[in-house]
Amino acid sequence: MKTRLCAVILSRGLDEMLRFCLKNFFESAEQLSGEIEAEAIVVDNASPRPYLGTSFSDRRVRLLRFDAPTGFAAACNRAVQKCEAEQLLFLNNDVFLDRSTLGQMLQHGCDADVGVTGSWLYFPDGRVQHRGVVFGNDDIGPYHLHRGQYLEPRRPLEAFQAVTGACMVVGRELFNRIGGFDESYAFGLEDIDFCLRVRQCGQRVICVDAGRPMHFESFTPGRVEMDVSSRRLFMERWRGKYTIDG
Repeated sequence: MKTRLCAVILSRGLDEMLRFCLKNFFESAEQLSGEIEAEAIVVDNASPRPYLGTSFSDRRVRLLRFDAPTGFAAACNRAVQKCEAEQLLFLNNDVFLDRSTLGQMLQHGCDADVGVTGSWLYFPDGRVQHRGVVFGNDDIGPYHLHRGQYLEPRRPLEAFQAVTGACMVVGRELFNRIGGFDESYAFGLEDIDFCLRVRQCGQRVICVDAGRPMHFESFTPGRVEMDVSSRRLFMERWRGKYTIDG
C-alpha cells in the first residue's frame, strides 16, 4: 500500500506564487519512489478573490475555503481533518521546493525517533533564510540560526529544538496525538510551540540539507503585526522551559 503525503498550503491571494508553489511541490513529489502518493490541500484564507474548485487543473489539489481570516494554526488543523494522508507537509505558499527536497526530507525523517523534519531554506539571492531554530537569553527567545548569511550545509542533517513550519514534515499520528497546532497563537510561533511539544513526547526535531528550496518570506498582509501578540504568548508559556543554545 502506498504512503500518502499531503501538503497543506495556506494562501491569501498571491495566485501566481501559489501556482508555482504547487508546481514545484508536485515536481519534487515526482522524484519520490512509487510508494508515495502526493496530494495537496489549498486553504483559501479569505482571499479577496476566492479560489474556486476550477482554479486548480490538477485533480490532486483540493480546496478548503475560509470566508473570514483565520489563524495559521486553526486553518492547518482544519485542513488535516480533511485529509487521510499518513505524512503531512506544512508548506508556505511562498516556498518553492527543489526537486530533491521531499526525497531528502522523507529519507532523513524516517527514523522512528524523528517527529518533525524541516529543511534548509534560502532567500532568492542565495542567503540562508532557515537552517534551524535556536533560542537566546531573556526576551530574545527563538530565532533562525545564521539567517541572512551565505552558508552551505556541512552535514546532511542536524538536530534542533525547533524548525520553521514554512516547510515541515510530520506524521499524522503524532500530529493528532499532541493536538495539532495550538490555536491560541494569532499567526506566528505556533510552529515553534509545536516542535517543543513534540520534543516533550521524546521525539527528535531535525533540519536537513534538502537541495535549494527558496523562501520569499512574509508576503502575508499583516503578518509582522500579528507576530507581536504571538511572541508575547510564546514567552509566557515557554520561558525557562527550553535550552539556551543561541
